[in-house]
Amino acid sequence: MKTFKARDAAFEARVRDSFSRGAILRVLETEMTRCEPGFVELRQPVTPVTLQHHGYVHGGVISTLMDIVGGHAAQTLMGAEDSVLTVEFKINLLAPGDGDSLRAEGHVIRPGRNITVCRMDLYAMKDGTETLICIGQGTYMRMAGVSDAKMFAERTGEG
Repeated sequence: MKTFKARDAAFEARVRDSFSRGAILRVLETEMTRCEPGFVELRQPVTPVTLQHHGYVHGGVISTLMDIVGGHAAQTLMGAEDSVLTVEFKINLLAPGDGDSLRAEGHVIRPGRNITVCRMDLYAMKDGTETLICIGQGTYMRMAGVSDAKMFAERTGEG
């Protein structure tokens, strides 16, 4: 993997702060376990809330994790006053989400001035074995000078 240097020395606190505002992530009990320049890792417990009618992790939960991990990986390389917005992402489901927990990785492939491309991988952990269940690619736009904390507060009335 390529090594990246963050533009913002306080990138990790900024990215984790952004992550903490995701209400859906609190409902799902998602945790950010690693945050490095160009890389983010998430852990997701498999709970009844995450399951579909066959007892596998719901595709909507998988899609959410893939977008979140890619977007936050992109955000690690943006400036202190910037935020990120998804342009597009594509996922390929490779196997059912069957396990006790999930681990998502977001890797920056190409950081650009305005557009960043990321690769995302999602693994299911079951009985000590990790299985790749989903791969994806996302394109994320830098919103120059737009604080997501400020936008969130304006839209929700929360600080």
